[in-house]
Amino acid sequence: MPITNTLDFETLSARMDAWASEPDTSKRGRLVRMFRKNHGNSPDLQAARLALLIGYAENPA
Repeated sequence: MPITNTLDFETLSARMDAWASEPDTSKRGRLVRMFRKNHGNSPDLQAARLALLIGYAENPA
């Protein structure tokens, strides 16, 4: 199922899995870990984190 015109769920999930193992100096790695832990237990924070992760996934460096 496409999330955006250029990104599907499987691609996002695979990239998040790879980013989760990045060191603490990686913004993407920290963001994935915070998203998965649901730190803060806030739907608004989770939505913001997901939006950032989608942005990172659409524009891989």
